[in-house]
Amino acid sequence: MPMRLTLRALLLVATSLAMPVVSGTASAQSAWPDRPIKLLVTSAAGGGIDLMARVLADAMSRHLPQRVIVENNGAAGGLIAERAIAKADPDGYSFLFQGPGHAYLPYIRKDPGYDVRKDFASVSLVATYPLVLVTRPSLGVKTLADFIALAKKEPGKLTYGSSGVGGASHIPLAAFTDQAGIQMVHVPYRGSGPATAALLAEQIDLVIDGLAPQIGNIQGGRVIPLGVSTRERSAFMKELPTISETLPGFYFPMWVAIFAPANTPKAIVDKMSAAIAAALKDPAAAKRYKELVVDTVGSTPAELDKFVDQQLTVSKQVIEKSKIQIPD
Repeated sequence: MPMRLTLRALLLVATSLAMPVVSGTASAQSAWPDRPIKLLVTSAAGGGIDLMARVLADAMSRHLPQRVIVENNGAAGGLIAERAIAKADPDGYSFLFQGPGHAYLPYIRKDPGYDVRKDFASVSLVATYPLVLVTRPSLGVKTLADFIALAKKEPGKLTYGSSGVGGASHIPLAAFTDQAGIQMVHVPYRGSGPATAALLAEQIDLVIDGLAPQIGNIQGGRVIPLGVSTRERSAFMKELPTISETLPGFYFPMWVAIFAPANTPKAIVDKMSAAIAAALKDPAAAKRYKELVVDTVGSTPAELDKFVDQQLTVSKQVIEKSKIQIPD
């Protein structure tokens, strides 16, 4: 009898100790957010991805009881920001705002310092937007098929400029040359702006860049558009063919998404995802994204999981085949 009483007493004590912990956790989740939320952006202030993050943060701040604050850390191509969120407390107050680099960095670095498939929780695919292949008018080609034919006729002579080794434009260009079966010389620059400047100065032959910054050049006849990287033609310039119309299956959109540290409570992840979807429908935000030539999405966490898995698979194939590496 004394032994039974002792065990029973121990069980009662254990239960009483556990209940406040569970209750406190549930209370914290239901009260979320009770302080400002940090959105860590993997680019410097003033860039395209930064602008998209700030539009979203402003809209979310109008829909949530707390502010969403944007912080920037573009060091090492976003690697430092990725590491920071991978190691952050999973309390629902630190999130990563990242683009294709999320799928590139694990493979262009031998040791990125985190496990991309285990250290993050998907929250929402915020938006996608097309890249566009453009060439210089003096090259004398009008279509992508013409460009590929010229490159095959003169292997290793034509050049393409990227935003840097392993950058957001390097991987799609490597995929393009591989699928087209052509040999070109890669000329890396420190960003898309300098690469475009080199194209306009006729120093290189091809660039792939966001459609938005190239619309003026296209309309002004300063570059020849060859195709967009999305599956369908862009609603912003429907006259432009897709690259996949010439190279079936080619699909390399630009995208931005939000991730949380792994083990962030599902209830908070779901609330954050819903808040993002609501913010993207905000009239002021929708108008601004349209001006940025961006297609908003606002996906569920499960939908982003599927999208990222596809991006990781394709990126790994391209990077390993092209032997693209950045020293750690």
